[in-house]
Amino acid sequence: MTASGFLAERRPITGPMAWTGADFGPRSEWHYAFSPAQLAEIEAAAAHLGTLGRALSEVTSADFPLPTLGDELRRMDEVLRSGCGFVLFSGIDVTRHSEDMLRLIFVGIGSYFGVSVSQSHRGDYLGDVIDRAEPGNERPYRRGGTISMHRDPSDIVGLFCLRNAKEGGLSRVASAATIWNTMLAERPDLLEPLIEGFRFYRPTADRGDSPALTPVSIPVFAQDADGQLHCSYIPELIRSAAQHGAELSAQALEALKVFEEIANRDGVFLDMEFQPGDMQFLNDRTTVHGRTDYRDWPEQDRKRHLFRLWMMCPHWSEATRRLRVFDEFDRAGGGIRKAA
Repeated sequence: MTASGFLAERRPITGPMAWTGADFGPRSEWHYAFSPAQLAEIEAAAAHLGTLGRALSEVTSADFPLPTLGDELRRMDEVLRSGCGFVLFSGIDVTRHSEDMLRLIFVGIGSYFGVSVSQSHRGDYLGDVIDRAEPGNERPYRRGGTISMHRDPSDIVGLFCLRNAKEGGLSRVASAATIWNTMLAERPDLLEPLIEGFRFYRPTADRGDSPALTPVSIPVFAQDADGQLHCSYIPELIRSAAQHGAELSAQALEALKVFEEIANRDGVFLDMEFQPGDMQFLNDRTTVHGRTDYRDWPEQDRKRHLFRLWMMCPHWSEATRRLRVFDEFDRAGGGIRKAA
């Protein structure tokens, strides 16, 4: 049985996307270690890409030729789309390469999964996840501490670890299908507000680039054009919308609270401890993710630092306009508008 029709029929979702953290061992099915031959291909492809003078936003898989590994990455695309929805690659020695070369490696591998899009008003196509220690930082990825479970407004989010924290900072992932199944079994009375959806606050409104609220309610649980699950859970934007006039009922607040509780329930989530050189890709439609609290190194050059990609996937089934948080302006209809 597939996810097709699960919404109207209020039935469980079965198959590989409905997993629990208890289903996996440490670095088991979701872990792929590059072989020495594959690492040599990656290095050669990055060197080639470096000669092309491409902007990171323009890189395609044709610019990053991987004669044998490319087929494996295309197979992993199916794991991301209709399998468990996540994969972790390891084996890249970050001490062997400059930061610029590591950026090329990450963008090049990511190009086999999707089209990178802008992820901030700065027009970043490759973000830096690091605590900037700047008062009033507006984005969680630019400050330290816990990040609550959510999805990003993209099809895939990628993270590449350059340096890990002194302690903590685990990447927490949960299956949106399992959260649906659990709510269906335990609290079916709370599904309706999640299906009806919420108005989202759009941070681009702070600069006058767009209306403060999405024009329509965006459902937390929905289906793509092919009937597959599409989860849109960004609690920060939902609660910000409530402060701008989109009131939340008591039932809606409880539904969000229960969703969060299930996503953080022992046995449901999977925690990944990144090591330098680890590269994670997540399906933003079928999983939610967050970060545990962490203790960083005091030295600036040792602080926890990851690269981040947001990618859209034109080869996946199209998401309806109702499922988009931001107005379409970037490639493949994704991303955040760059400030003028």
